[in-house]
Amino acid sequence: MEIHIHINGQKIGPLTIYEVKEGLRSGKINTDCMAWIKGMKEWKPLRDCDPFKESIEVQLADASHETIIITEKERETIAQAYSNNEKINKPRPWIRLWARIIDFPILILPGLLFLRAYLGEDKLNAYMGQEALRNVFEQNQTAQPELTTLITITMTICISWIITETLILSCFSTTLGKWILNTNISDAEGKRIGVKSALVRSFNVCFRGCGLIIFPFVFICPVISYFSLTKRNTTSWDHAQAIKVNHKDLSALRIMGAVLMILITQNIFGLLLTSPDSQVTASP
Repeated sequence: MEIHIHINGQKIGPLTIYEVKEGLRSGKINTDCMAWIKGMKEWKPLRDCDPFKESIEVQLADASHETIIITEKERETIAQAYSNNEKINKPRPWIRLWARIIDFPILILPGLLFLRAYLGEDKLNAYMGQEALRNVFEQNQTAQPELTTLITITMTICISWIITETLILSCFSTTLGKWILNTNISDAEGKRIGVKSALVRSFNVCFRGCGLIIFPFVFICPVISYFSLTKRNTTSWDHAQAIKVNHKDLSALRIMGAVLMILITQNIFGLLLTSPDSQVTASP
């Protein structure tokens, strides 16, 4: 939801509904401000816009101090609610990283299965498995894949990532890694994001957040995203789509579950990239 408002003759926006409500609570925005929300035909006073007509923030902003009576218990409840909300929405880049480590093998699994059938198990191992890693260390240029094969592998993994994450997010508002680490994704109103929003977000995470897994962008893009997240409390793509990533408290059980799931997913990932011949050779 994009909201634009006029304050002292200056147009400000786009703002999210949360930013406007916070402005009303702090007194930076009053209910007489002219506002325009995407989809409206004309500007209206903020109090007359649909999302704010029954809003408690508008009622409090319109009321005089004499008409507002809040008991000490209610004051503590309100303070606790805002404290919890701030804690939930606090940026946690390392939690996102661990969730991504859990999710990555799952999201690219359909792509790996396709590549395994398309290229064959031996070639997949040679291009992406232990053999590929050995060739890199030994600087064996003859074993490197052709450009067309490299593009096919990269595009297959990215498409698998984007489509799989889109389906999971649009159905559950979270992924396995995020669920284990008590994190979910919602729109500006706290509702589940739709398929289109999930698709755009997944593409942006893959493209702008991980550089389409292309060296050196796969290392540069996460660093840029980290500084954006810590500075602005959100990534550039979540800000553009008014998407909220909500982090809740982590228990010891969830942390242990995350460590266990990382071991499980990484082992499955390794098995898919290991050819049968190398498994036989490794066995006594």
